[in-house]
Amino acid sequence: MIAKYYRNDVINKKNDVDFDVEVMDYVYKNLFVRREQLINHFIETHNGERGYTRPSIERKIARLTKNGSLIIVKQPELENYGIYDKDQRASYLTVKEIIDIDVYLDTLFSYFESNEKYDKNSILIEIDLYKDRYSFTGEQLDVLVDYLSTDNENLQFHIIQILKEYILERNIKPTNKEKLLKAVNETLGKLSGISKEHENYRTYLISILGYYNSDSVIDWLKYDLKNLNTNEKFFEIKKNYSDTHTVRIIDRHKLELFNLINDLKKEGKEEEARLVYNVKHEAAKALGYIIEKEDDSW
Repeated sequence: MIAKYYRNDVINKKNDVDFDVEVMDYVYKNLFVRREQLINHFIETHNGERGYTRPSIERKIARLTKNGSLIIVKQPELENYGIYDKDQRASYLTVKEIIDIDVYLDTLFSYFESNEKYDKNSILIEIDLYKDRYSFTGEQLDVLVDYLSTDNENLQFHIIQILKEYILERNIKPTNKEKLLKAVNETLGKLSGISKEHENYRTYLISILGYYNSDSVIDWLKYDLKNLNTNEKFFEIKKNYSDTHTVRIIDRHKLELFNLINDLKKEGKEEEARLVYNVKHEAAKALGYIIEKEDDSW
C-alpha cells in the first residue's frame, strides 16, 4: 500500500513538472497571455487527460503565480508593453524573463533619450534584436519622431523604418499626431529626390501620411510630378501614391486631379498627365469602383 501511494506521488509530481514546463514554454512564446486563453489552450490540447480538468489547471496556474514563476500584469502597466486592451480590468500572465528584457531595453532607450554620448543608432540596432519580445510605447515613438530631422542618415532611415513598422503594421502610434505629421513632411522635403537610396523611405513616409488621411499626400504628388521626370521615377511615383494607405485621399481629390490632368495635357506634358490618370485609375480599382482590365488607355 505504501509503495502504491509513493508511486502515485511520483506520478503526480512528474505531471506537475511537465505542466510547469509546458506552461512556461507557451507563455514565453506568446509573451503575454490572458488567464482564460491559457486555461482553454490546455483543455483543448490535453482533452480528457488526467490532471487537465479546468479546476486542476486553475490550481496549477495559481501555484505558478504564487511562487513567482508566472507574473500577473494589469492596466495601466500593460500599455508599457504595447498591449492596449479595451477592458480596463484585463490582466495578463507573463514570465520574469520577459519583464527582465523590457527593463534592459527600457534602460537602453533611456540612454537614447539622454544627452550622453551614446551612438543612438547602435542603441536602436540592439533594441531591434528583441523586436519580437519588445514593443515601443506611443511616448517612446514620440521621442523617435523628435530625431527624424537628424543629419545622421543612418539614424534617420532607421527611425523611418521603425515608424513604418509600428504605425502601418503594428498599429501602435506616436501620441502626438500633429508633431508626427509635421516631422514627416519636413523629412520628405529633405528626401526630395527619389534615388535608389531614398525611394523606399519616401514610400514609407507617404504611406504614413496616407494612414493619417493627410491631404499633404496630394501636395507631394504634385511636387513629384514637377521635379521627377524619368520613366523609372514615374514608376516609383505610381507605386507611392497607389498603395492602400493613400488611395482614399487620391479618390477624395479626384476632381482636383482630373483638372490637373487637363492642365498638364494643355502644357504638352502627356507623360505626367498619363501618370496622374494611372494613379487615379489604381485608386478607383482598389476601392472597387471599376473592374480591373489590362488596358488602362485613356
